[in-house]
Amino acid sequence: MTQKQSALSLRDPLMVRNARLESRGHKLWLEILIFLLVFLVVMIAENIITIVPTIIGMVQTPAYQEFLESVQNGTFTMESYMNSIMEITKQLPSWVTTASLFATAGCIIVTLIYCTKIEKRKLSTLGLTRKKGISEYCIGLGVGLLMFVLVVGLNLLFGGVKLEGIVFQPKMLPILIFSFLGYLIQGASEEILCRGYFCVSVSRWMPLWVGMVVNSIAFAFLHLANPGLSPLALLNLFLFGIFMTVYMIRRGNLWGACAIHSIWNFAQGNIFGLQVSGMTSENAILRTMQKDNMTLWNGGEFGPEGGLCVTFVLIAAILIVWLFCKNRDLGQTADPILQNVPQTITEHN
Repeated sequence: MTQKQSALSLRDPLMVRNARLESRGHKLWLEILIFLLVFLVVMIAENIITIVPTIIGMVQTPAYQEFLESVQNGTFTMESYMNSIMEITKQLPSWVTTASLFATAGCIIVTLIYCTKIEKRKLSTLGLTRKKGISEYCIGLGVGLLMFVLVVGLNLLFGGVKLEGIVFQPKMLPILIFSFLGYLIQGASEEILCRGYFCVSVSRWMPLWVGMVVNSIAFAFLHLANPGLSPLALLNLFLFGIFMTVYMIRRGNLWGACAIHSIWNFAQGNIFGLQVSGMTSENAILRTMQKDNMTLWNGGEFGPEGGLCVTFVLIAAILIVWLFCKNRDLGQTADPILQNVPQTITEHN
């Protein structure tokens, strides 16, 4: 392989090579089945965590009070019950949605327990390296913020959105801080689940590109229940997964990908006031209005991630990182056994 070919290829990073030495993994169908089981446990854990704040939020809504009155007056019907559930969901306080971000800690806990206790993998094989984590995370914050600013810039250029000004008020500061911390957890949870765990686990048995594609498809499918999902939104979610995987491979760790994911969502919802994968954010620094006749660009109900502006930014980002960045195994040390294994053995062809 020539030096140019090596620079353009996505060679297995140490996290994958070390994971492969710890366990050869399973065939693809079994890895997918295991992932679905892990995800099921994750959903159960997150729902358990969110039960209390959701109930507290429900009883505060006017729709809940109306529902109680209908029960007391004897006018309760199954149709009114279903309507009440829908209204209660719409009227839930914004802090309930923000609190649900912290519930994604359940995803992190379940995934780490599975990987370390069952697959017997070290944290470094998930990209959670000990060294340079802070610097990589800060770089990721900058990259993610720049990417989403470009998304908004393209939407302004093509007329997809209109900035109406600053709406920030000092009383919003606590909820913005609360949201930012929540997104730090939420972004990390999906990256640890899809990239750190699933991509690397698949790549122990299969070539790295298979792990990249399969985890990106899984990431897109995790959003199937989100409101306003469209074929273009599904494509963008897939591209986002590809970009995050390439970024993880090139940087040699997962910290930067976690940061990009978190700041992307926070900027989308709490800086620019746009929908985050179909979910509305009520507290934002800026008011940005989407134009109804430009849904192809701004994504419509799903938000920018359902529009062509995100498609352009993600394709450009994938190409830039893939073509102009070399693999870096920052903060990782090759397994002592790995140092004595020829490169041709530890790589899939």
